[in-house]
Amino acid sequence: MLDVGVSSAHPPLGFWRRAARNFAAHGARAPLGLPLAKLRRRAARRALERHAARTAELVPGLRSGEAGARNALAEVADRALGEMRSEVHEQAARAGFGRGWAASVDAWWRGTDEPEYLDDPELDRGMRVRIVEHLDKMNHLLGSYGAFFQRLVPLLDAARPTRVLDLAAGHGGFSLAAAELARGHGAALEVTASDIKREYLELGAARALELGLDLNILVQDALDLSNLEPGAYDVITCTQSLHHFGPGEVAVMFSEAGRIAARGVSFIDGARSALNAAMIAGIGLLVYRDRAFAHDTVVSFRRFFVPEELELLARLGPWGDGAHAEWIPPGHCVLELHAARAVL
Repeated sequence: MLDVGVSSAHPPLGFWRRAARNFAAHGARAPLGLPLAKLRRRAARRALERHAARTAELVPGLRSGEAGARNALAEVADRALGEMRSEVHEQAARAGFGRGWAASVDAWWRGTDEPEYLDDPELDRGMRVRIVEHLDKMNHLLGSYGAFFQRLVPLLDAARPTRVLDLAAGHGGFSLAAAELARGHGAALEVTASDIKREYLELGAARALELGLDLNILVQDALDLSNLEPGAYDVITCTQSLHHFGPGEVAVMFSEAGRIAARGVSFIDGARSALNAAMIAGIGLLVYRDRAFAHDTVVSFRRFFVPEELELLARLGPWGDGAHAEWIPPGHCVLELHAARAVL
């Protein structure tokens, strides 16, 4: 049985922290992703073409936020990503041993149903707090929150506070970091952390009080923003949570965010990679001695998408023409849409 406690040993000296910062500065592309990137783009393009007629039928309903259209989009997206992955596997097998091996390993790596400890609603509160604290520390150590914030800079409004809605924010890690970074950069933000579970948000609200930060919290289903008016928020974000949703749900979430956001959408999650899973989990064990955190890190890296997959899911919706996904260091996918409502 896995021991999920924290070791009583002292944290290692600055060597590992310097190694983490060096990794953060340069990142590491998943070696299996590079030989498959071209095949993935081609397979995504064909999947879009196959489902173009059906997704065109859904556009009016998606633009008005109809539940039936959202459900239909989710079904299409699940099928489209499944077709894309199958085609990549088949084409890679024909392209020679190297690509065939890469596709087989990637299929094995992503094929897990193992839950994260943080997915367990009955998880001991103390363990939950400890894991999220170490997640925050890792994000600060690697500079991830700063990198995420930089993606927001082009979307900020210089004339007034930028209204930011952070979807599936959990304990509000990035929401708090964005508020703090904005204060340090002289930018005005009105940040709202949202999640479907109030108990998660209350952790963030308590932390905001400790830090003296203004943070709004909102109990909100990320897959249904019908309670919000288009333009109610300038920017909608979702960071490090996409892997908790299925492909169809990600497509719906992006479509809903594009419908509501006045200026843009920025979704960021890790990029699927066994190499980076080993690096981050290893750093977590060495620096924080937290086996539960390391476990959740590995499971997360197995569930992550890759940029070509996220872009496919986004492009199935009505704001797809403006969507773009790419890899960013140290090992993340970013899926963005600028001037969201202008695409209408």
